[in-house]
Amino acid sequence: MAEEIQKSDLLSPKGGLVPAVLSDMVLEQLYDPTDLSALMRFVPWSPQGSGTMDVTLDATPGAYTARNTEILGSAIVNSDWDSLRFSLTPAGYSRRYQITDLIPISGGPVQLEAVAAKLVQGVGITITDLLCALFPALANDVGPGTGVDLDVSSMYDAIFQLNSQSVPGPFAAVLYPIQFNDFQSSLRSEAGAAQFQPATADLLALRGPGFKGTWNGVQLWQSDSVTAVGGGADSSGAMFGAGCFAYTLANAQLAAGIIPESLRYMSNAAMVIEINRDQANFMTALIASIFPSVVEAEDLRGVEIISDR
Repeated sequence: MAEEIQKSDLLSPKGGLVPAVLSDMVLEQLYDPTDLSALMRFVPWSPQGSGTMDVTLDATPGAYTARNTEILGSAIVNSDWDSLRFSLTPAGYSRRYQITDLIPISGGPVQLEAVAAKLVQGVGITITDLLCALFPALANDVGPGTGVDLDVSSMYDAIFQLNSQSVPGPFAAVLYPIQFNDFQSSLRSEAGAAQFQPATADLLALRGPGFKGTWNGVQLWQSDSVTAVGGGADSSGAMFGAGCFAYTLANAQLAAGIIPESLRYMSNAAMVIEINRDQANFMTALIASIFPSVVEAEDLRGVEIISDR
């Protein structure tokens, strides 16, 4: 079996275990831990006997119509109840790590608890991946042109597009790292109210990794989950208002109920982690499963931002 965690891996440069000194700290490899779930509407899972949950957005109000005369009301016709609907259909997503029996014996830093912690951290990253995969499907888009660096004008175009659809603020923008770098470079000539306000330590603690700051009231986020478009030449970022996207996490406890208790490492409403023991090959695996669904709730509340990758 490939990709199991072996003692020889930890003795190599990519590990943390050396023959003379055992480190009790694991140095993190570079990765993007951005969790964008807070930018979406969370819908509690309530399937009512179906694998799909339909969510109805309430009708929008409209202006009243003037009566024809004091005693004639033929101009007052029935109004359309223009409600919208979107559907959430959770699917299973899993991740597996496997370690050999020599790992805990060696006293190395990679133990089952550390493996389980990594599996928990992967939930938010998965939600972010699913969200960013939806950006190319937005009906409206702005950008400087394929292969061209993102600039301030394109960001204003995104704001104008949302405003033209009467999308209420505040807005959030999610950009690929190169897009964010190009935008910051374009900002160098800006001054006054349009200046970028970088995230402080307090804001990073509040909003988490990936939050870069604000510009013109727009929350700016960076994520390497932003997908490539245009044959890989461009990135598909997005700017959107509240209610553009929605997600749910189906109750993993229900799935845990059919797993023998002796094989359950951990379970809660968001995820279940089970143990798989391969006695013949002296290895133990932790397999985590979640059941999310991320969808566009209202397309016109968002705009795709396309620029050079």
